[in-house]
Amino acid sequence: MYQQIVFAAATAILAPAAFAALEHPAQQQVRQNIDTVLKIIKNQSLSEQQKIRQVEQYANRFLDYERLSAMAVGQPWRQFSPQQKQSFIAAFKEMVIGMYARSAMMGAEKADVRVLPKITANGNKVDVYSEILTPSGKKYEVAYQLYQTGSQYKLYNIRVDGVSIVTVYRNQFVELVNQQGIDGMIETVRNKKLKKAG
Repeated sequence: MYQQIVFAAATAILAPAAFAALEHPAQQQVRQNIDTVLKIIKNQSLSEQQKIRQVEQYANRFLDYERLSAMAVGQPWRQFSPQQKQSFIAAFKEMVIGMYARSAMMGAEKADVRVLPKITANGNKVDVYSEILTPSGKKYEVAYQLYQTGSQYKLYNIRVDGVSIVTVYRNQFVELVNQQGIDGMIETVRNKKLKKAG
């Protein structure tokens, strides 16, 4: 299940998409994000590390890493000091960007992504939906959860068939905090020694 979530989420972010006439600005931004990052992934003159760094630089404008981190950690986040929060955000961000960029590079270009006409809006929060058809014939529904700040939408979560990508590690994070303390858990994330979430 974990690998399916990673592949589907990465594909949703990075694969070429078929778009109908999109009216909501959040849907338009999702399309622009996909197109821009896909150009980076397909650039044959870049090494894998260069692609990951360029994806990161672009994603920095649209991803709310603090909110992603807080949701991933859950309840223990309240116990983190400001310095511990910054350390975890940096480590989690590097792990997420590397993991999803590599997953996308392995198969995103071969998948078919279609932004669905439905959208859920609640105040300044918007869910934009897409459907992914993988080369193996599997189909996933992906919901991009965003909130509006000014004229821009920030991504704070992605759900693949209802499963949140930022909470797949939550149980492991809580367990690590209990066993190793906050600093020990951060070090485990920084060294990329997490077990694959089930």
